Amino acid sequence: MVNDYNQKYVEFASNIHFYEFLLDEFKKPHFELEKYSPEISKLEVKTNWDVIALSNFLRTHPKSFDLFQEIFQLTRFTNTQLTHFLFDVALLNNANKNILKKYLIKNLEDDEYFYKKYISELKRNKIEVDSNNLINVINDNEVLFDSFIWIFKSVVSRYVSDSVAKVELLHNRLSKEAFKDVSERTAKYLMGNLKLNNILKGIDIKEFLLNKRMGIDTKSLHGKFGNIKIKNILEKHKLINVDDIFNELGIKKLPRKLTNPQLEKYANQIIYVTEKYLDGISKRKDNKLKKFDFIIIYNLKPKILIETNFYSTSGTKIGINQGEYVDLKQDIEKLSDNYIFLWITDGNYWLTCDGHSRLIHLYTYFGDQILNYNLFDKKLFELTEKLQ
Repeated sequence: MVNDYNQKYVEFASNIHFYEFLLDEFKKPHFELEKYSPEISKLEVKTNWDVIALSNFLRTHPKSFDLFQEIFQLTRFTNTQLTHFLFDVALLNNANKNILKKYLIKNLEDDEYFYKKYISELKRNKIEVDSNNLINVINDNEVLFDSFIWIFKSVVSRYVSDSVAKVELLHNRLSKEAFKDVSERTAKYLMGNLKLNNILKGIDIKEFLLNKRMGIDTKSLHGKFGNIKIKNILEKHKLINVDDIFNELGIKKLPRKLTNPQLEKYANQIIYVTEKYLDGISKRKDNKLKKFDFIIIYNLKPKILIETNFYSTSGTKIGINQGEYVDLKQDIEKLSDNYIFLWITDGNYWLTCDGHSRLIHLYTYFGDQILNYNLFDKKLFELTEKLQ
């Protein structure tokens, strides 16, 4: 038996695919230069900033923050960076009650959005205080002090998250005279950590922003690559994709027999859909219905259920998929519907020592029902013949 599995591995490995760049790797440029003409003009003529000058520039031209974000980050500053810019983290981390109280009160008095958010968070957590007299309550109520600070820190996190979606919130805080420390911290970070002057000397700002490309998540691309390959194989074998009509009919979960009159024209034909659930098949982990990458249907009955993954390198995802699919196959085999479950997986991970030993082990569960793209292409005719 081991020799049989080794031979199966040799066949599998000799048919392995490497990743092809079938999809655009980058999003289209999105930065609207015309909205930032004054800020760009000032940055273009000055490449030797100091912290004070940059701090003043940020405060008087808060939209310039967006430029720095585009120059230094792939997408945006992280929430950790934004927290550091917008709030004094050293004060937030201080254990001295008076210092924390003073900083909380300052934010409540000088930032209207923070104040509203704080009141909302108190109510959400059922901390009942006189909101019309909040500052005095915080000063006088020692019993609730820890709760006030807990809410303070919760609001800081929510404020930062909100500033990602509402950039004007960040601009407003950056420009406030009461929060000069915000522009100062941001300026120090841009100058010290990110070496702003060196960067400005090395780029043409307009050209850089105009042509900057933001990469698309590679994991997403790899997933789509497998779906494209399988769709091409299905269509090569004349299977009909009916996603459009299923979407029009609102069919997300397939019953064991499709009875919709509008589908009768597909009786005795082999069709397929993508990203659909199948009634009665759930994941063991959470007992939620399982969404399959592909479901092949014959005579209006789901027959072949497909999950597909492409792995260039090893990672925890492979083990997670393996556990789920082994469980799925066992559960599907207990049903009386004679479904065929296929795991179609590909990629040069399977050529590694770890991939080799893993696949040999998987054959004990899947046998001929774990395939790669080329093997699926070769086997599909036989599968569809059996259906008919």
